Amino acid sequence: MVTIFLKKRFSIIVLMLLSSLLINAQTTSENWHGFKKQSFKIDTASAYIVVPEKPLEGNPWLWRTYSPEFHTEIDSFLVLRGFHIAFININNKYLYGQPALMDIWNKFYTYLINEKKLSKKPALSGAVRGSLCEFAWAKLYPDRVSCIYAENPVSEIKSWPGSKMKGVGASADQWKQLIAAYGFNEEQALNYADNPKDNLEKLASYKVPLYFSFGLHDAMIPYEENALVIAEKYIQLGGPVMIYPMTRGKQEQNGHHVPIEQPAGIADFIVNAWKNSN
Repeated sequence: MVTIFLKKRFSIIVLMLLSSLLINAQTTSENWHGFKKQSFKIDTASAYIVVPEKPLEGNPWLWRTYSPEFHTEIDSFLVLRGFHIAFININNKYLYGQPALMDIWNKFYTYLINEKKLSKKPALSGAVRGSLCEFAWAKLYPDRVSCIYAENPVSEIKSWPGSKMKGVGASADQWKQLIAAYGFNEEQALNYADNPKDNLEKLASYKVPLYFSFGLHDAMIPYEENALVIAEKYIQLGGPVMIYPMTRGKQEQNGHHVPIEQPAGIADFIVNAWKNSN
């Protein structure tokens, strides 16, 4: 009986070790702008975290929701100050904030807080379509967000990618992608009522701070029908908002691409928002 028990116990230990090796084999160490980067997969989606040399207590992190190699100055300041950076790579055709995407994001979030021991309240950072995803997630889980930083945020899908309002919007293919991602027909898409500007009551009640940056001459996503619309509605609900128009440097692609001014100040906003949320 003792021999059988020892054999069983040895088998369990071997299986546990093999399982651990398999998990570790899925994570690779790389370099991200001079910082340590760990890559892995969530189901079939590639993902990674950037690990600071000296993490802040509580392991805060910035969740880059879209285009993680664009305007990385803020991210670099945050890593130097002890923040992790995280990203999961979803094909752009499926990146519109739809419920199926939220399921994938939930797996990513759960993995990071349980396996990587990161904070339960990340800061969300995105641009354009990333803002569709940020607000979809934050409205579902306001208790899981320390703040939202958005560059050229979209207030409603009729503006971007729909091109149904003042702005140039996106291509007809991107509008079709959004319709397919949500399983809408044209009429349902035009009448969609859970845009970033909609249903902000619960998010505002949690006092989740927002920070919007944009160009004053953005023809694709005009700030007056996007960033300002969200900000006004959020303020009316008692939610805190910061707005910063980027006016210095070269304005490219019809004013849509602008340099980020004071990235260290935006990093300060993100760090302070996380500290105040705990």
